[in-house]
Amino acid sequence: MSTQARYLIKFQHGDLARLRARLLEDVSREQFAVLLGKTQKINGHTIIKVVDLLFLEQADYAQQSVTFLRIKKDFIHRSLVELTNRYDVDTLIDVHTHPFSQRHVAFSPTDDADERGFFQFLNETFAGIKYASIVFSQRQYSARVWTFRSHAIVARSALIKTQTSREGIESSDVHASDEKIAVADGSIFQRSALVLGLDVMRTIMHDQVISVIGVGGLGSVLAEHLIHMGFHTINLIDPDVLEVSNLNRVVGAYYEDAKQKRSKVEVVRHHLTSINPHATVQAYHKDVHEKELESVLALSDWMIVATDTHASRLRVQELSIKYAVPLLSVGVNITVKENTIEDMSGEVITARVGDALCLQCLNRINPIQVASERHPEKTIREELVKRGYVTGKEIKEPAVKTLNTFVATMAVEVLINQYTEQHR
Repeated sequence: MSTQARYLIKFQHGDLARLRARLLEDVSREQFAVLLGKTQKINGHTIIKVVDLLFLEQADYAQQSVTFLRIKKDFIHRSLVELTNRYDVDTLIDVHTHPFSQRHVAFSPTDDADERGFFQFLNETFAGIKYASIVFSQRQYSARVWTFRSHAIVARSALIKTQTSREGIESSDVHASDEKIAVADGSIFQRSALVLGLDVMRTIMHDQVISVIGVGGLGSVLAEHLIHMGFHTINLIDPDVLEVSNLNRVVGAYYEDAKQKRSKVEVVRHHLTSINPHATVQAYHKDVHEKELESVLALSDWMIVATDTHASRLRVQELSIKYAVPLLSVGVNITVKENTIEDMSGEVITARVGDALCLQCLNRINPIQVASERHPEKTIREELVKRGYVTGKEIKEPAVKTLNTFVATMAVEVLINQYTEQHR
């Protein structure tokens, strides 16, 4: 995600397509809808997560033509009543169409005056209600967030973000990057472009931020795959340092790194930038619960969690839902009893916001384990272990790179498919 985008309107999976299908079904007349959202401000960015879509019935229109519409006050009143009575939303986004335009679209002077007046009404009548607006042509959009600057009302251009890049549509306000992709003979990504196509390569190289949480035997292989596939902006998050016992599976790690107890993220970062020195790889030698990392993850396009604690996975899922960032959860298991391997398996879970899917409902997060790892009272954490609610905390699990590599490869293939949709 471009750090230049200070205002973002983020849709749950499938909602933007549903909204456009409904509003552009009849292009002989302008159409209108209201979205209810939740606004979060973080590190200089404003992120609005769209929570609900409210569509009009024909009786809710007072006037409607190909270039003009007027909404009955009763519909706006009902929308405001719902907005103010709900705990999960604090933002109203009005949406209308300019169906006469195929591509480029812009707010009209009438739109400017109406929205400015409505924002002033909201500000004078309600406490804490935010306001934004979107206009669609048949193929593009323009979006803005209304706010104040030095007590004056201003509209800030916004970008729409969807759970997958293929859901998105082009903004009339932001020009696509003209940066050339190096795919000539002998370049790093020549053969990747032959498989994925230039459009996908352009997206993953210049418009995507991937955060990998947990950079051990599984996460380090994932990160290496990402850099080989062409992702140019990667965040590595892990609080641990290398140990000699990690060297059987952490890619890019050497014996001297372990002896010096270098952080896993720095070792893997060096490895990735040695493969592609043009990539931007940030290393965060921190626990995912640290406040600084909230903005890092909020501004990511995908989170990939490959940690071995329940508390860290719960934290990543919380941020995924809060900021509407899609999540891949990746894990492996090896069970050995009496020197015999009983189970050797792994899984990749895709949880896009709006899929009605979470790690808790799949029983991948155990609340007792979370308490034993993160409860603020040390005595409670110890008592959970002493009473047998939590077992195996001090046992080193079996781990081999072959299984990690297989599951990491599957995970990156699942991620790439979010851009290509080659497999459904």
